[in-house]
Amino acid sequence: MNAIQAQPPAGRPGPDPTESLPARILRRMNESGGFPALDHSVARIVEALEIGEEDTSPLVEAVLADVSLTQKVLRLANSAMYAPIGGGVSTVSHAMKVLGFEAVGHLALGVKLIGSLGRMRPDSRSAERELAQSLVAGSVAGSVVARTAVKNGEMGMVCTLLHRLGQLLTAFYLPDEWARIQGAVEAGEDEKEAARAVLGMSLDELGAYIAGQWRLPARIVATLGDTMPPGESEEDAWLHALTHFSHRSADLITAGAGKTPAPAMDELAATFAPLLGVPPGDLVAAVGAATDEATAEPLLAGILLEPAPSRSASSEAPKPAAMPASAPAQTKVGRLQAGIAALRQAVAGREDRRGIEQAALATVFDGLQLSRAAILLLDAQRRAYRVSACLRERESDRLAEVLIPCGAGADLVHLALARKLDVYIDNPRDEKIAPRLPAWIGSHGTHPFFLLPITDAAGEPMGLVFGQQREDVKLSREELGLLAELRDLLRRRLHADA
Repeated sequence: MNAIQAQPPAGRPGPDPTESLPARILRRMNESGGFPALDHSVARIVEALEIGEEDTSPLVEAVLADVSLTQKVLRLANSAMYAPIGGGVSTVSHAMKVLGFEAVGHLALGVKLIGSLGRMRPDSRSAERELAQSLVAGSVAGSVVARTAVKNGEMGMVCTLLHRLGQLLTAFYLPDEWARIQGAVEAGEDEKEAARAVLGMSLDELGAYIAGQWRLPARIVATLGDTMPPGESEEDAWLHALTHFSHRSADLITAGAGKTPAPAMDELAATFAPLLGVPPGDLVAAVGAATDEATAEPLLAGILLEPAPSRSASSEAPKPAAMPASAPAQTKVGRLQAGIAALRQAVAGREDRRGIEQAALATVFDGLQLSRAAILLLDAQRRAYRVSACLRERESDRLAEVLIPCGAGADLVHLALARKLDVYIDNPRDEKIAPRLPAWIGSHGTHPFFLLPITDAAGEPMGLVFGQQREDVKLSREELGLLAELRDLLRRRLHADA
């Protein structure tokens, strides 16, 4: 189906009149830089689900490749809901035994798809609010699931996150068309009709088409629309009810700047309680818990804790000032300490080395809000240090390909390895430092970074931990001490395999 084309703004080339709307969105995704890798990772997760539980390693590998996903899986496995059978879960393999194979796979799909949009910088405040609403709805769904005994409830969380996929794609990749649709809705026009007039198809149809291109499970695709297909199973009807309750709750939260009006919330809970099998009071409590969780997240709170702007003006609304880089310092220490505690248990239990490496990276990457991190280990045959595991903010970052030749070298990495020194550079732009940066660090940016050599039993270098920050904020002595402690735990696990 060809889209009805909008007039391009001055200075921007108009769309190809023969290009279909889905093709245009996919092309703009590719142009954004991050989507090709996302598409590949989604395909890997879908293929892993199709392989099934006979071989769980493809799904484990897909989860480990993403720090945010790894942490969400581990956090869920260690949550109160799974406390009787979980407790101290520190690896994805263990989490899969606690949560179940399909639950992890469905959670992975939702995190990868929604997380990709979260890493983008949208053109409008309206797009940010659309994403925030989906994230809040997903939080509501998770809070409701935690209060039920429904099997594979995580599927409901994913369905909720992706319910407005068509709206999200349009808001992020077709901002001009999205603004026209929002203007028509504000003038009283039905969203479906406004979208058909502007795009040539409804937003539900667009979302379903793209979901089909991603080969998402049919049960997820079926919840993308507002109407339930006839002849649904009881479980599918529950998924629809959860999805709609969660999004209508999110409407109340976002419209009320983080507060839900009691009469409206009570009425909504009473309507959906029999459909979800959850008492109305528990539904109200679930929404309250989800609201608290959302407003405790600084970036999300910056969007939610202000009255919703009129849709016609949303694209021009100013964005909130960024949080000071030093504000979450205590949280960073707490996250590092929690991650190190879990890592210590995993090392003591001789957990899989690859999983421990990834858990260690996840701890420093998330705890210190890094842009990139890697563990490099000595490859004796190649006489070089190569990347064993890495995490990076940008899909285009080629950190995984870094190879550091053994032997003498004048740069800081070779100096740290040769002298077995922990190195922290808080100002890479310094004229004495910049010439000694290897290209794979210097070409990426000029933010602070650290190098923590790992030595073997004889005290000789066998690898290093590398991390680079997103912002120019100095790490505290306590944070640097925790990094050294994490490195020492990693060294203990590597020695166990030697």
